Amino acid sequence: MFGWTGRTIIVDLSSHAITESRTGAKQAKEYLGGRGFGIKLMHEFVDPGVDPLSPENCLVFATGPLTGTAAPMSGHYSLITKSPLTHTIFDSNAGGYFGKAMKYAGIDALIITGRSEMPVYLSIYDEDVELIAADHLWGKDTRETTLILKEKGSVACIGRAGENKVRFANFVNDNVFLSGRGGHGAVAGSKNLKAVVVKGTNDPLIAQPESFEQATLSAQRLLQANPVTSKGLSVYGTSFMVNVLDNLDILPSLNFREQKFQHADKISAEKISSSYTSNKTPCSSCPLGCRRVLENGAPLPDYGALWAFGPAVGNNDLRSIVLANDLCYADGLDPISCGATIASYLEMSGQEVTPALLLEKVSETSQGRSSLSAGSLSYMNEQGAKDLSMSSKGLELPGYDPRNMSGLALAYATSNRGACHMNAFMVGPELLGKPVELDRFVLQGKPGFVKFFQDFAAALDSVVMCPFVSFSLSEGDIASLVSAVTGVSYSSEGLLRVGERIWNLERLFNLKAGLTCDDDTLPKRMFSNGGISEGEFKKAMDEYYRFRGWDGLGVPTPGKLEQLGITF
Repeated sequence: MFGWTGRTIIVDLSSHAITESRTGAKQAKEYLGGRGFGIKLMHEFVDPGVDPLSPENCLVFATGPLTGTAAPMSGHYSLITKSPLTHTIFDSNAGGYFGKAMKYAGIDALIITGRSEMPVYLSIYDEDVELIAADHLWGKDTRETTLILKEKGSVACIGRAGENKVRFANFVNDNVFLSGRGGHGAVAGSKNLKAVVVKGTNDPLIAQPESFEQATLSAQRLLQANPVTSKGLSVYGTSFMVNVLDNLDILPSLNFREQKFQHADKISAEKISSSYTSNKTPCSSCPLGCRRVLENGAPLPDYGALWAFGPAVGNNDLRSIVLANDLCYADGLDPISCGATIASYLEMSGQEVTPALLLEKVSETSQGRSSLSAGSLSYMNEQGAKDLSMSSKGLELPGYDPRNMSGLALAYATSNRGACHMNAFMVGPELLGKPVELDRFVLQGKPGFVKFFQDFAAALDSVVMCPFVSFSLSEGDIASLVSAVTGVSYSSEGLLRVGERIWNLERLFNLKAGLTCDDDTLPKRMFSNGGISEGEFKKAMDEYYRFRGWDGLGVPTPGKLEQLGITF
């Protein structure tokens, strides 16, 4: 096979049994890899109704046909599980070098199930796969763990938050790349799995080298020609969004009580640039380098963390934002859900944030010593104040206010993993005019666009490429790269059909897990005080279901499943 290695590794932590299976050509063609392989394998190995923190839940690490190749921004992998935060299927598109290491080790997918009686880590070096005792690593942060294990390969590990089963704990790989918002780290912690270390020596095979080189050069030119990728992301990273969003009243603050932040200039990309010296840490095959680290090795906050520990909680102290973000990386904790959960706590308690209080709450949360460790929805339900949780399907809204971005509102509500802006990156067309410009205030006509960008994102997460390529590359550009690598002919329509297949299979998983159309909604605050029109939103939801080929309750029809070849 070209593009795929044909190898899937299955690790049962309960019995310490390690087996392998072959990737079928039909599965490869129809699901591509990454996120697609993840949802296919989750349906095969996991009952959707399972407790996410039980041994029966799985963690799936998966590469795609472009992972590890010279295609720009293709050094990613996917991490898939049933989320302990949202109880939905939850995939994460993760950067760094771990995905490349997996591909070089000859791995399409790695499935981890069961629960070890004692802490372990998984070590993979090409054909050699073994579980090793990790008692000496338990209790250590992600930096210490990576330092100890890095001689063995690329390290993806959990920190204390994962060990404490914080519902939005995640993995950290290569020290500066977070993977997951939905609690993948907590799932690993529940399994007593501290880390996965991978090293490989096998170059990926390319079916059509000349065609691939041409497609790669074309993609590089498109990325360079686009000011969002070549200027904004390359020069400042995602922090360039702070002033852009604030100027357009899309920078939510104080737990979404306001749509601007009066101190945005104090946490802006320009302020960061003048206050800190940092170095780029690009992912494998990435010409942009939007991730940066400080001279002491601490990660510079991206936009998500800047917002979560800044405007979301009403904090304009840049130093405390940097420190809070660093705590999240060390302990393996999602900054967005952490800051947003603290924001809901501050509103309920009536407290004003201080740098000291912020850092105290982040520390308590990561150590599992606070009710906030279960996320804002669980905490606010406990307090009898559910409406103060700014979440959808249990996932906290990120720092893009949907009240002035109508397509994003629909994307948040219909996302298979909860309120995630990356499941359909409507920020591109509605805010930056990339790859097409849409009127952000108009909801009418948006369902079809939301479906398109959701299907496109699912395909990108499966090949696997950085989501930011969607600013510059079309589905046709991606199809050309995949076709050249695999030797399987993909058209634009064929690539999107794969994305649609993945999206519907994720929907089926969530429905079997107990979610319904009633979960396709937003916090009440989004519909109040001149916000989104509930009537227009309901019409858009009905239209979205029709575009999807689903019934009025949001269930994929037999005809749609047959059309997509979903037979299980």
